[in-house]
Amino acid sequence: MHRRAVAALLAAVLAAGTPAFSEPEVSIIQAKDHAELKEKWCTADPNVEHVLVLPASLFVDSEELICDGAPYKLYRIIENDDPDDYEYFLDPPFGHTTRLGCDGKAGRTMQTVALNCRPLQ
Repeated sequence: MHRRAVAALLAAVLAAGTPAFSEPEVSIIQAKDHAELKEKWCTADPNVEHVLVLPASLFVDSEELICDGAPYKLYRIIENDDPDDYEYFLDPPFGHTTRLGCDGKAGRTMQTVALNCRPLQ
């Protein structure tokens, strides 16, 4: 429970624009639906860390985001050792030299989730 409270507080501070850290540069992306996420995600800098704040419902049907012909997969899974939580993923396409990988964890009843995204090389 404490872990979720800390993650929610950090997401709220970052979303409010209050600088919590001076380094590294972090971009906050908030979207209310798949179309808005695609618009913002496909133009995101793959060399910068991102925090995605999204409705949990975007991960229900394992949709893909297609950016420059490459698919990013959105999905969630139930944790084996903690069935009250989901793990959320936005997996990058393979074959690109610079890409972002995202993951997060939230309770099964959460309506909004935050994912941490980092450059993969």
